[in-house]
Amino acid sequence: MSPLLRWLTLSSVDAVGRVFLQVLGTVLFARLLVPESFGLAALTIVYVGLLSIVVSALFEEALVQRKRIRKAHFASALGGVLMLATGLYTLLLGGIYWVPDAATEFSAVASLASVFALILFIEGPLSIYTALARRLRRFSEIALANLIGLAIGTAAGLALALSGAGVWSLLAVPFVSRLVNLLILISRSPVTVWPSRHPKPAGELFSFGRWNLGTRWVASLSQTVIQTLVTRFFGLDGNGYLNMAMRIVEPLRGMTMSISHNISMSFFSRLQADPKRLRETVAQTIADTSIVLQPIYIGLALTAPLIIEVIAGPQWVAAGPVASILALAIAIESVSGFLHTSQLAKGRSELGFAFSCCDLAVTAIALTLLAPIGLVAISFARLISWSFDSVMTFTVSQRMYGISAASVLLPLLRTTLCTGLMAIAVLMVYSVTQGLIPVLQLALVIGGGAAAYGITVVVFRRQALRSVISRLRKQPVTSNEVVNEAYK
Repeated sequence: MSPLLRWLTLSSVDAVGRVFLQVLGTVLFARLLVPESFGLAALTIVYVGLLSIVVSALFEEALVQRKRIRKAHFASALGGVLMLATGLYTLLLGGIYWVPDAATEFSAVASLASVFALILFIEGPLSIYTALARRLRRFSEIALANLIGLAIGTAAGLALALSGAGVWSLLAVPFVSRLVNLLILISRSPVTVWPSRHPKPAGELFSFGRWNLGTRWVASLSQTVIQTLVTRFFGLDGNGYLNMAMRIVEPLRGMTMSISHNISMSFFSRLQADPKRLRETVAQTIADTSIVLQPIYIGLALTAPLIIEVIAGPQWVAAGPVASILALAIAIESVSGFLHTSQLAKGRSELGFAFSCCDLAVTAIALTLLAPIGLVAISFARLISWSFDSVMTFTVSQRMYGISAASVLLPLLRTTLCTGLMAIAVLMVYSVTQGLIPVLQLALVIGGGAAAYGITVVVFRRQALRSVISRLRKQPVTSNEVVNEAYK
């Protein structure tokens, strides 16, 4: 088995395991807690997330993208994120006193955030050790740490929920998960990194890191603005339904986007000085991954309402249409994600910042204008924003390294044909299974869709499927220089 195939296999096991844990947690939490608790937890997480991005995004991509790296860079970056975490937590505690008592929901969020924000001291070091693992191509350990962390975090959260802890049980899941994740990466790392107070090595990473930080921060701000607007327009219950929809689509989106970015970034960055090879690799990567990603998201869009009914109960059906349209939006985003990674690999982190700002503006405007149609407005806002982002990202990539529309769109259209046939099969099975118990109907729908897609891919995309299998079997080029530099 090639290293790439081993990484993908382990990452896929991680993805499947994490999705299972997310679904299991959602099933149990949905029956133990009310929508308001989901809404409060979601708001707390996104507000603290604005601070968390500062400590986690400043150096990670810079440590991965930099061609030559020294251990001093990791030590200086670790010291920097710990200092940032201390400063930001102090500012948060001071800022809580400015929250007006009249803003009941946000006063409750401030109280929760004062404790949950301790996660800042976890996220910063975790980003440094994750960057080190990525430099050393230790993707299997990243996957292992993610999976074990989520398993323990979910168990801790459910234990608290059963004891009546309410919203704190939902907040415990990410907190404990990230802590366990960090401890595993530290224990398994061949390189021990201690924080350093010398700022010069970290300063060498700052020119790249500041733009990546800006990109990630604006992306996090976008989530915060969305959930704030949803709470304003539809209340905490509405935000709870949105959170349930996200629990259906986000695990798959998070896993696939993380795996795709981590692996493709490590390969694209080696080709940053060779535009021809870069555009060929990016186009081939998009074509290959679409065979897997497109049916996942389209299938999820078709089955999301039934999935929510099965795992959360009929009281959550309002989240079904939201999840369906979000899945369609993510299918579009999954293509532009590789183009964003290719731009980042060439060191153009400022472009990501510009695109994130556009995403924030388009999403907020669309959500505000579409609010009268109901909660699905958030999904349509995302669909509009990510469609616009895909067009703009492709235009920039075309000018940057000459990628052509035909090399990207033609393979996608062929895969869309197979996915369309799968969708027809899913709708047919869904129609003839009406009246069955939801669990059995869902199993038949998913099974029918998977069988239909498998047949159509073999018939219409056989050569592309062989290409994917061939690429997975190849031994990727390794970079001993990059690995060895991390020990110096």
